Amino acid sequence: MSKKSPKNEKPDVTTIEVKCPKCDHTEIVVIPKEEIPLCPDHKIKMYLHEVLKEGKLC
Repeated sequence: MSKKSPKNEKPDVTTIEVKCPKCDHTEIVVIPKEEIPLCPDHKIKMYLHEVLKEGKLC
């Protein structure tokens, strides 16, 4: 038998916006599924810029 999660249970993920401290390049990522990425220009790890709530993805 497979376990079914309750319908009202939300997945354990958070949508965040990360930002490069040097050039302000931003990306939206879902954690913990994704690690905070490196800035494509400076090759340094970006930092947490904003925790996004529903409706800001578009």
